[in-house]
Amino acid sequence: MGEDRFDLQLAVFEKAVSALELALAQPEDEFIRDSIIKRFELAFETARKCLRRWLLEQQEIAGTATKKEVMEAAYRVGLLGDSAVWNDIVACRNDSSHEYDASKAVATAAFVRERAFAAFAALLRDLKQRA
Repeated sequence: MGEDRFDLQLAVFEKAVSALELALAQPEDEFIRDSIIKRFELAFETARKCLRRWLLEQQEIAGTATKKEVMEAAYRVGLLGDSAVWNDIVACRNDSSHEYDASKAVATAAFVRERAFAAFAALLRDLKQRA
């Protein structure tokens, strides 16, 4: 049953990454930028849930682990490589969900293009290999 739950969560994460990739492939305007940001948020949340499920199944964390503990365990076992990128992803996700500012939206979309998408894609590849 546990593997089935991880497989389902992995499929959701993969769909979120694919949706983000599709948005990034479009010519950017305000509408597409908003789509990139929303899909970035979804990719991040599904990544974190997928990490949590995998770590639980590997008995690397307790069922009561906080979001911070999930991320720390993911670094410890090598699922997340570049802590600077992932720290920036977390900060960007927190900023994007609290208020809308046009200049922040442009910066967030650029960050997703330049750094975050590659981190999501690498995590997805790694999780699929470990599945």
